[in-house]
Amino acid sequence: MAKGALRPRSGFHGKFEHFSMVDISLSRRENREMDTATEAWVRKDYREIRNDPVGYAHSCLFVEWLLFSVTGSEPSHPMFHLIGSVLDSFAKGPPFWPVQCSGMEKVLRLSGFAMELDRCVRCGKESPRNPAWSPGDGGIVCGGCSGDGDGEVPAGILAFLKKTGKAPVEAARRISLWKGGFKHCFRVLEEFAEIHLEKRKTFKSLSVLEDLEDDR
Repeated sequence: MAKGALRPRSGFHGKFEHFSMVDISLSRRENREMDTATEAWVRKDYREIRNDPVGYAHSCLFVEWLLFSVTGSEPSHPMFHLIGSVLDSFAKGPPFWPVQCSGMEKVLRLSGFAMELDRCVRCGKESPRNPAWSPGDGGIVCGGCSGDGDGEVPAGILAFLKKTGKAPVEAARRISLWKGGFKHCFRVLEEFAEIHLEKRKTFKSLSVLEDLEDDR
């Protein structure tokens, strides 16, 4: 609870903006379910994100992905730093989609749902040529193990996920795919997550983002 935070003369005024990274001092009393904020300090403002409609929509989409795919409530320093890295990149402006997809893949991996991109998920064969894709089994499938139920993922998307999975989020900004390639990558990640998290999600920010991009 941040008492009076909306008042213009409040010490909290302007410190709880969307996406801001804030240190908060809390007062905790026994037998009360809610802590009371006593002071707040802004570490990073991220106003660049809030001033860019497309960057803002991408940030909202990433937050929706976090709420969908992160399980448990234990503190995670790697996840915290990943979120900061994604927002730092969004604050620099476009390109947004490479960072979005790279960040999504890293969130899955940190949550314990890593994709297998280096070897067949059924026989373990390393680096098979022209692999099929089985989101239910968790990754690529070699020609000898593939069946009628397996699908395909363009080689460019697999290469992107492999390369960015071993590199900082910032490195994704230097990688390009064909028009619509990153949205295809988003769908691959979405399908994988829905199967392994055993739940579905409608991303409200995605429809807003698509409208914004159509207008540009």
